[in-house]
Amino acid sequence: MYLATNRFTIIFNDENYAFPATLNVHVINVGFEYSVLQITGGPEIFQVPYYSKLERYIQLLGQDPRHKSSTRNIIVVIVVTSIISITIPATAELFASLHNKDMDGVIECLPHFVTSSASAVKILNMHFNRRSFNKLFQLVAKQWEQLKLNGELHVLEEVVKQGNRMAHFYRNTLLSFMGLFLLVPLISPILDIVHPINGTRTRQQLLRVNYIFFNDDDYFFYIYLQLFWSSVVIVFTIISADWLYMLIIHHSSGLFAVCGHRVQKATVNANNSTGESVSENYSYEKIRNCAIMHNEAIRFSDILKESSRGSYLIQVGLNMLGISATAVQTVINLDRPEEAIRSAVFCGACQFHLLLLSLPGQVLLDHCSDLADNIYSSKWYKAPVQIQKVLYVMQIRCKRFCSLTAGGLYEMNIENFGITFKTCMSYITMMMSVKN
Repeated sequence: MYLATNRFTIIFNDENYAFPATLNVHVINVGFEYSVLQITGGPEIFQVPYYSKLERYIQLLGQDPRHKSSTRNIIVVIVVTSIISITIPATAELFASLHNKDMDGVIECLPHFVTSSASAVKILNMHFNRRSFNKLFQLVAKQWEQLKLNGELHVLEEVVKQGNRMAHFYRNTLLSFMGLFLLVPLISPILDIVHPINGTRTRQQLLRVNYIFFNDDDYFFYIYLQLFWSSVVIVFTIISADWLYMLIIHHSSGLFAVCGHRVQKATVNANNSTGESVSENYSYEKIRNCAIMHNEAIRFSDILKESSRGSYLIQVGLNMLGISATAVQTVINLDRPEEAIRSAVFCGACQFHLLLLSLPGQVLLDHCSDLADNIYSSKWYKAPVQIQKVLYVMQIRCKRFCSLTAGGLYEMNIENFGITFKTCMSYITMMMSVKN
């Protein structure tokens, strides 16, 4: 074990207040705090609890940072090809329905196109931003180890646990929806065996697709297997990408919680100081370490924001289209229970997906707001003037919340989710009018 003192400069520039402040901070680093990184020489995020179960999902998407670039590229090509094998036939059927002025067909094809496109956006966003994600992986592993050594891991872990529970609920729900969706086309073939009738029952394929070169009714089971495989790939892609985002966003939120925890402790220690210069300097060092943690939390959220804003914009638009189309499809197919159930499952999945895209963003906003409250509720007024100045700078920066946005146009939070859902209801009314 060795001790090293590093000098950092933190600059807070707030556009609204035009108040620059510079803090020169001395931080003592413990030599073995990077042990997770030193052992393997690379990011070991999957040695961190709550990320270990995600490891195989990420590997299936070709996003494991330990794999070679060639291996990752091959896996991504296979996954994207599987997704395209649904997207192209669904798009062909969509255009055929538009050409024939078949609005029922258009509405039925839209959800398939939306879901496959959303999954492609997720994996391609992760692949093209893999450097940013690798950096996030390294920061997660390093910060987890640092906080463990400092005895502050319980604060971060409490927040990440919430994200982990959310991710598991999300995974189990989507897998249940997928199982129900995949079984619906098998009802007629199973009934033909269990309870045969004179003739063959009408078979409904898994998705409404158009292969152009042959009639899909002649190869029902072959096409079903191909659509089955592609559907499983799409669902697992969505689960893996969103699971990772939930954990990382909650980690980012947890950093703000740790910062607030440090502020509360540091101000208490400052109040209990004896007035001696050594004690006062120690309290000042702790406050400046709070500023460093705040800066790290902001930097982490900025990397996350930049690597997801384009993806979120496309996904929100696709989800709005999917919710509107599937809701209309459910209403017009009430006389056909199998179709109505499948459409309702799609509609529920799209709504649930949009909710789970917005909820982690709300968690991040809440913890940013909580940090400002923690600073304000601390006993800053009893601390020395130099400590008050540091807290004042942090308070000013807290006025500008760290948030996730969809292309800078749409903020990911629960309030906007409600507005979006209301807008979808308007689109449903419009689409029903167009159909009539």
